[in-house]
Amino acid sequence: MLFIGWEGVGLCSYLLIAFGTRTSPNAKAGNKAFIVNRIGDWGLTLGIFLLMVVIAANAQKLGATDGRYLSYDVFLPHLGDVLKSMPGVTTAIALLLFVGACGKSAQFPLYLWLPDAMAGPTPVSALIHAATMVTSGVVLLNRMNVVYQLSPVASAIVACVGAFTALFAALVAFGQTDIKKVLAYSTVSQLGFMFVACGAGAYWAGMFHVTTHAFFKALLFLGAGAVIHAMGHNQDMRNYGKLAKYLPITFVTMFIGYLAISGVYGLSGFYSKEAIIGSALANNHAAIQGYQLGQYAGGRLSLSRF
Repeated sequence: MLFIGWEGVGLCSYLLIAFGTRTSPNAKAGNKAFIVNRIGDWGLTLGIFLLMVVIAANAQKLGATDGRYLSYDVFLPHLGDVLKSMPGVTTAIALLLFVGACGKSAQFPLYLWLPDAMAGPTPVSALIHAATMVTSGVVLLNRMNVVYQLSPVASAIVACVGAFTALFAALVAFGQTDIKKVLAYSTVSQLGFMFVACGAGAYWAGMFHVTTHAFFKALLFLGAGAVIHAMGHNQDMRNYGKLAKYLPITFVTMFIGYLAISGVYGLSGFYSKEAIIGSALANNHAAIQGYQLGQYAGGRLSLSRF
């Protein structure tokens, strides 16, 4: 069911982005989104197959004697006991599932499709590319947290890729002039925050940011759609000016969304982003070669040997 839903939402994204003539930019953007997502799906499929092999080989221990090998309620409660004796296989499963998550959730280097997906209608961007499809990778990592808890190496890679993506996408957004592409790179950056939370073991914080981000990013996308409509479908921000005078309601709502995504105190973004940053600094979960990532001691961030 996970795989069917995973492919189904990818198909819906392709159909909504590529709606138009065969030679339109929408068609090319839809094809790009579909192809890049297939790269991620390759990793997801291999991860599922490897997990199937482990579950089938340990059916008795997992209590999957009735043939329901891949039902979450059957294998997840006992999966940790089985994987403890197989650290290499655990890391392989975690990294393969992470490749799938990178494709759907636009993490580096599989982020290329999301900015081009802005060729689709703005309501589609607000729903699928801000709140629904792109967060499925974070939901996958949370759902399979048992695997990542047993693989500090994979968790460290998740956290590092997420942190780099958050910084990289935010810097790229500075050079954009298309209002929707600025928001697209902002989405990539915020998804990086969510992956940092998952890598640091603060899965609840990642899901909390999924929820808060869905609201204020959808608000910003819909506000951007109102601006684009008012500007005669001109998306170049260099042609904008004094819009607060002509679009006062849009100005107020987008400004609230801007404050929320910036993490201003009192708004939802502050609580979810602070939870992620605090969890990353206090982290004792993700590790590579015996070094904990993000030990916060003595007022400074450092690597410490455990």
